[in-house]
Amino acid sequence: MGNEAQTHDLDRMKMRGRIMRRSASFNVAHAVDDLGPGTGAQSIQRALSLLGLVGIISSENSNGAPLSEIVAISGRPKASVHRMLNALIAMGYVERCEDGGYRLGVQSQIMGQLAQKSADPALEESESSLLRLAELTQDTAFLTMRTGSYSICARREDGFGPIFNNALAVGDRHPLGIGAGSLAIMTQFTDAEVDATFDANSRIFADRYPEVSVPRLKEIISRGRRDGFVHNPGLFAQGSWAIGVPVRVKGRKPRAALSIASIEERMTGARVFELAELLQHEARQIAEAVSSVEDQP
Repeated sequence: MGNEAQTHDLDRMKMRGRIMRRSASFNVAHAVDDLGPGTGAQSIQRALSLLGLVGIISSENSNGAPLSEIVAISGRPKASVHRMLNALIAMGYVERCEDGGYRLGVQSQIMGQLAQKSADPALEESESSLLRLAELTQDTAFLTMRTGSYSICARREDGFGPIFNNALAVGDRHPLGIGAGSLAIMTQFTDAEVDATFDANSRIFADRYPEVSVPRLKEIISRGRRDGFVHNPGLFAQGSWAIGVPVRVKGRKPRAALSIASIEERMTGARVFELAELLQHEARQIAEAVSSVEDQP
């Protein structure tokens, strides 16, 4: 019975994980819908959103991102999407695969290398911590970074245990409040900042996360402030439970969090506090390293 239940949880996690990744893709594609029509900024941001969409989809498909999927998720007319993709190809940011799909081009890769030179130090300093967490827990460890009123999965490391978590992939982007790492970041907000963030994302919550209760999320944030960690009981991806802690860097706005995700059986009881302690230790290590880097002349 135990093995059957675990297999069932794994199947559910994979199914819901695909939905969560598609939701993240939707958020990339529709992040600028609130901008007024006819503005130059809207055209630029739509092109950049398509670029992000190509990156997310092609990362899961060796044949690249199919045009039909880009069109379906973006909600844009096929002709408009095709024109923007051709413009991105002309600039080298996107390239066409032999099988007809689209993937990031050489110029995007160069931009990625340049970005690494000025990347947030938490990205680099978290690598060892995530590796240790994955090895010690045999579960999946994540670094979540804040970007405006959204959060993005910036890094992940998979343990060698039997559970592979599909709920969140590197590059996935969700509104703040979706996911243990995102909620952990929000534990460092004031009540007014929490309210303002949920208000800013009210439309996307209503459209893409209608079953998520914002009052319930606020309760989790309040409890996370008291406990020092956030416990997500499978609210967003059924079968995927998680624990998250903020990375507190002195003198810095809340920006990053660590989390561990697995199935319910591995995220309940005394193990919750054991995992929280491991996460808190690594979060302090990262915060100290980031402070040291930022204090350098």
